[in-house]
Amino acid sequence: MNRLRRIGRPLRSAAPLLLFAGLFVYPIVRLLLLPWFPALGPTQVAAHAEDAALNLEAIANTLRLGLTSTLVAVPVGVWFGWLLERRRWRGNAWLMAVLWMVLLTPSYLLTTAWEIVFSTRFLHHGLLADLFFSEAGIVALLSLKGLPFATLAARSSWAAIGAELEDAARILGLSAWRRRRVLLRVLLPAAGSAFAVVFAESIQEFGIPSTLGAQLHLRILTYAIYEHLATAPVQFAGAARLSWALVGLAALAGGVHLYLGKRHSGVLVHGRARPAAAVPCRPMERRAAGGALAVLATLGLALPGAALAYVAIWPTSVDATRPIRWDSLLYSTIYASLGAALAVAAAMSVVMSRRSGGARAGRLLEAVSLGNMAIPGLVLGAAYVIAFNDRWLPLYGTPLLLIVAYVAAQVPMLMRFLQGPLGQVHGNLSEAARLHGVPWASRLLEIHAPLLLSPFLWGWTLAFGQIFFELPISDLLYPAGRPPIGVALVTLNMQLRYGEEARLAFAGIGLALAIAVLLALLLRAASPVRRTEECAA
Repeated sequence: MNRLRRIGRPLRSAAPLLLFAGLFVYPIVRLLLLPWFPALGPTQVAAHAEDAALNLEAIANTLRLGLTSTLVAVPVGVWFGWLLERRRWRGNAWLMAVLWMVLLTPSYLLTTAWEIVFSTRFLHHGLLADLFFSEAGIVALLSLKGLPFATLAARSSWAAIGAELEDAARILGLSAWRRRRVLLRVLLPAAGSAFAVVFAESIQEFGIPSTLGAQLHLRILTYAIYEHLATAPVQFAGAARLSWALVGLAALAGGVHLYLGKRHSGVLVHGRARPAAAVPCRPMERRAAGGALAVLATLGLALPGAALAYVAIWPTSVDATRPIRWDSLLYSTIYASLGAALAVAAAMSVVMSRRSGGARAGRLLEAVSLGNMAIPGLVLGAAYVIAFNDRWLPLYGTPLLLIVAYVAAQVPMLMRFLQGPLGQVHGNLSEAARLHGVPWASRLLEIHAPLLLSPFLWGWTLAFGQIFFELPISDLLYPAGRPPIGVALVTLNMQLRYGEEARLAFAGIGLALAIAVLLALLLRAASPVRRTEECAA
């Protein structure tokens, strides 16, 4: 019995590693090795000579658009972070709410809304429409989607800079310009972090290239990878080469971030650190902040939302021969529900096993999960197309593969989300119950289930919202005839059926919100702490 326990303990610790190897390492490695080992992929036609030039064009376009949008978003994000941490004004809560709503809005839906705005007869042939239906429009949309990431990255560093730094600068008699220079030098690692995050998000973006970029016939890496896999003849090796370029650009951004952090970092939080108190805005700052908030709310929410609502109520055209895929709501609900449940269960098991495993296994799992987060969803979907499209694992085209891909994409994020709540549950609870002879099923239902129910439901809600409107993995792996809502919305966008797309989008948002509210009410009713307080009262 003791020998079985000694053997079983390493196996339990290795189970999460084996899970990651099967869901992540194996497909990605097989995809990236495909250009040199064609036998690892399905049979395909030979690449054309002009493919190299087209690939270079896609890389150049992606690099140019990503850098430009990042340079636009990062300075504004640093300023927003300063407003949120160092200034006290009535719009702070509204600013955070607008940033979160822009972050959570699917990029392809935001693009569609702006296409509707510039399709009106008043703006269709104007200068603004010409700018939007060009590279400038793509840069503007990428900057808008990257602004929340830049703000959140900068805000944390503004919060870490204590008041003693500025006090010391004033005591030493430094001028206002010198004090700002010192602050900017301290903020350089935060700006580098924001730059790396926004640049990585911009080059990995798929919704904007698949809508506005496709209409402009502008080759961008993410959509070029999709075209290699979704159009005949299929070019698996070409998709793998472009995936190398995309992952390489993301790794380059990460390298810049690490260099800046190592070269310019400093200890900002220590025993004598005093948080800098937020002061009221000066009149000029208040007017500038209010104007920026109004512009962000108008461009990111009000105007696009009004355009979608208008065409949903008064559609410009309805094609009766091609009905709306309302069944995509059902399919997305099923896929997202199952995928979220499996992802949360897998993340919980990984986090719990890391606590019982050694430090080396924990570091290895941390490295693998970080690598998974750095891989774009489109590359992960492409890897699944290749890895599970042979006679050994013929899962391509089945709902199972789509759900498994959702799980692989969501587990790293959920691991970080659940690490704190699960860390509050001490392992001695289960050990004490086991020593007192409590059966395994009773320990699970009476000890672990009540304590883990709250983080499980919150994690499920978060994963459900991410999966419900997910696009790149869905577009590559969905079963024929059963598209998720993201695929249905982009299909309507490509057919210029904006009214039908708006109605389907609002129905999907309403359904997702209704499920989230239902889960919140269930969580409130099932909370063991709340039930205990009510009984005591």
